[in-house]
Amino acid sequence: MRWTAAALGLAACQPGSGPTIDRVEPVQAARGATVTVRGEGFCGEGRSVGDGSCEPLPPGSVDVGLELPMARALVQSWGEQSITVTVPDAARLGETVVIVTVDGRSSNGGDFEVLP
Repeated sequence: MRWTAAALGLAACQPGSGPTIDRVEPVQAARGATVTVRGEGFCGEGRSVGDGSCEPLPPGSVDVGLELPMARALVQSWGEQSITVTVPDAARLGETVVIVTVDGRSSNGGDFEVLP
């Protein structure tokens, strides 16, 4: 039996349907440092307010890493085009990615390096 992406519910992952990361600033930081994730679609559907904030805040998260253990970042501020977070103490050292998830839809990986 052949399954199509639409049949599996993967059509929701098409470009433009979820959050997109353009860059992480700075691209390198130590655990406990503050970084800003820049992109678009961070408010999700219908939550973006004219000043760039999200009302109400969307159900979402910012994770560091693709391999276990992934680490959830502490969010300091959340807006339509930027999210400021603290690099978690549990983040693995080295090159990795940052992933934003909003309304169950995950972004592309933003390149990032956790420094010692």
